[in-house]
Parts: sequence; C-alpha cells; structure tokens
Amino acid sequence: MLVAVTTAGISGCGGKGEVGDQFSNEAAGEYRMDVVRARFEPRQFVARTYDLKIAVRNTGDETVPAVVATIDLPRRDSTLAFAIRDPQPELAQAQRPVWVMESGYPKLAGTTGRGGAATANRRTFNFQELPPGETANMVWRVTAVEPGVYGLTYKIDAGLGVDTTAVDAAGEVPAGVLPVRITDRAVLTKVDKKGDVVPLTPQEQLEVELQEAN
Repeated sequence: MLVAVTTAGISGCGGKGEVGDQFSNEAAGEYRMDVVRARFEPRQFVARTYDLKIAVRNTGDETVPAVVATIDLPRRDSTLAFAIRDPQPELAQAQRPVWVMESGYPKLAGTTGRGGAATANRRTFNFQELPPGETANMVWRVTAVEPGVYGLTYKIDAGLGVDTTAVDAAGEVPAGVLPVRITDRAVLTKVDKKGDVVPLTPQEQLEVELQEAN
C-alpha cells in the first residue's frame, strides 16, 4: 500500500531538534528525499508481531548525510517511539508501550546487524548516509500489547543537525500518518491445505466477525 505523505497534524512529532548541536558539522541545506512506501498493518491483534516498513529514496544529486526517522504517537505525551503516557498521577512508570520492539530492530531490510542507531531522542533513529538514487528500506519489528485506536506518525530528516533538512517533491518535510486499530479479541484459526493450524488473515477474521454480528 502506498501511503500519501502529508505533514498535516504531525507538528508534535519531535525529532532532531531535541538532539542538540553536536551534529552542527553536517553539511547544511535541503536534500530531496521521497517516501516511496510506508506500511503498517492497520488492523492488529494483541500479542501478534508486525513490521512497520518505511522506504525512503534519495531523489537528489547529493549524498544525504543521514536518513533520520522519527516515530511518534501524537498527543499521547510519550518520550518513547511506540508508547503512550498514562496521565494517572503517582505512577512509578507512566510510559506504557503500545508496541514492544524486538531486539535488533530497527534495521535496514536485508541486513543482519542493527541498522537504525538510537539517538538522544528515543523516538528518533539514525540509518546513516544515503547516496543519490539509493533507497533506505527501514523496518521496525514490533509486538502489539495495548488495545486501542492509534495514529502512528513518521517524519523523515536528512540528518541530525538543525540546519540539515529533507524535502519531498512537493517541497514539504516527508511525513505521514498510519492509522492502526489493535484489538484484544482472540485470533481465530483454520486448518490450511497442508493440515497445519494457522491464524486467519486479518481480512478473514473481519469477515467472521461481520457474520457473527449479523
């Protein structure tokens, strides 16, 4: 699924401006970067694992200093990428994960090592430089743990320095929103052609639920 990219409603993402001035030696300026694919299963189930995939292409003539992605749940007041903040006072741990990220992630697709280094901002990940014409295929593997309806946002930068920015074909910061509904309803299963018991696909599960509702 190709997701339309828009910066509307994503001003609360945070990002590289919170990292500091230690990257002021990056080549300042605007770098052309386009999101060619952004995918996150829109209908999820608690305790199942999903991949957030974002592919960004360097469509300019210069090497991008660093592909930087910021993941957020706006208006949920969390300092973590896949979490919300519980407003109840006097909680020992107010940060509540909506998704738990698997060890070794995020990374670039096809790599065996960790491809997205954490930064001082725990919602921001640095996937290093990107030559002209190349595409960074970023993957976050996460397990859903908190039922609810969410709008997960992503924002792409061309570096961690405050004067290093990314712009898409429309002259906007590459960004978007991925709506997700997580349910704690039990995952139904079926017997496939090989005789194995496998979970229904999200579409099959939805069809069963609609039949039960009628």
